Amino acid sequence: MKAQRRDRMKLWRDTGLPDGLELLRASCFDYSYPAHFHDEFVIAAFSRGAQRHRVLRRNGVAMAGTVMIIHPGEVHAAEAAARDHGWDYCAFYPSSGFLETIADDVLGGHGPLDFGNDVIRHDVDATRLLLRAHAVISNTPDRIEKECAAYDAFGSIIARYGQRTRQGRSLRLVRADIRQSMEYLEAHYWEPVTVGDVAAVAGLSDYHFMRLFRATTGLSVHRYLTQIRLNQAKSLLSRGICAAETAVSVGLFDQSHLIRHFRRHYGVTPSDYAKACC
Repeated sequence: MKAQRRDRMKLWRDTGLPDGLELLRASCFDYSYPAHFHDEFVIAAFSRGAQRHRVLRRNGVAMAGTVMIIHPGEVHAAEAAARDHGWDYCAFYPSSGFLETIADDVLGGHGPLDFGNDVIRHDVDATRLLLRAHAVISNTPDRIEKECAAYDAFGSIIARYGQRTRQGRSLRLVRADIRQSMEYLEAHYWEPVTVGDVAAVAGLSDYHFMRLFRATTGLSVHRYLTQIRLNQAKSLLSRGICAAETAVSVGLFDQSHLIRHFRRHYGVTPSDYAKACC
């Protein structure tokens, strides 16, 4: 699924910010995000147009002046609500650890940080704050200015919408056999894994396991494993590892295989991503 000429997307990692904060700036028309997930939070601000999305099997529309917050591991997909108009937005992908350190000061208390079940909030002030912070981080060479912009923006979002919960997200409350299979994939992503290998870990027949895994995660076993591999690929590319070596290191067949999956999931090529990282 190739991004068309009128789509403009820049995805990069700023290694000088906590946990290598990843950022995105995009103007999308023809591009559609396939179902995928992130290991980090997604905090996005929409400045133009409208995006139709599906998060954890719930449909919605994000318009200008709205903020989107998606928790780590939550499967989501998106496309333009009207392709002739598209949508513009910026996004941050802060790690749970980064946000938890801020929540310790802002919220206090105990338990994981949780933003509730509302993916979209119409909040013009918060949208402006995030867009401003994104512009600062994107444009200034001053490290401390970037850090202040990130901490201020995330602190404000946590104060507005964050809460501490004892049990955390329902995503964590999956049955033990499927959780074990997910952990197996995380630990063996670079190997030539088969469905039988993972089903055996779960103690289930291949077919029953595949059905149960998709029902639990929202992705097939293959697509879930591909997402893990791509997440690892971004980490290697941001550290200057070439695309060919990255592909082999994360368990993909070759560089062309990496390029195809990377562009489909992120709208940019591995080389575009590597060049943009700082």
